[in-house]
Amino acid sequence: MTIALEAQGITITLKRILELLEAEDEDDYGILKPTDYAFKTALSLVSEAYSQMGDTFPKATASTDHEGGIRLAWTSLKPERTVRLFCPSSSEKPVDIYHSTSDEYAVEDVVSVSTLVNWLQWFNKE
Repeated sequence: MTIALEAQGITITLKRILELLEAEDEDDYGILKPTDYAFKTALSLVSEAYSQMGDTFPKATASTDHEGGIRLAWTSLKPERTVRLFCPSSSEKPVDIYHSTSDEYAVEDVVSVSTLVNWLQWFNKE
C-alpha cells in the first residue's frame, strides 16, 4: 500500500500543474495562467525527474507568480524541509531551486534535471 501512495506523487503533481492552465488569464495582481514557457519547463523538469526517481518522486503543490511563472513546492514537517522550484515566465530568467531546513537555506540555478533530482532525494531522506 505504501508503494501505491508514493506512486501518486507524480500523478498529483502533474494534475496540479495541469490545473493551472484552467485559471483565468489574470486578476488585479497579475497573470494567473502560466506562460507556455513556464508550463513546458515545469512539465519537462518534473517528467524527467520522475523518470530518474520513479515512485519516490514526492507530491508538490503548484501555483503561478504574477508574471505567469510556475512555482512548485515540496514541504515536509518531519524532518522540517522545503524544496521550491521556480520556473520563470520566459527564458530570459533562470530556473531556480530553493531548499531549506529550520536552520539554513540556499538558492541555486537549475542547470539540469539532476539538480532537481538531487534536492528531491535530499527532501525524501528521513
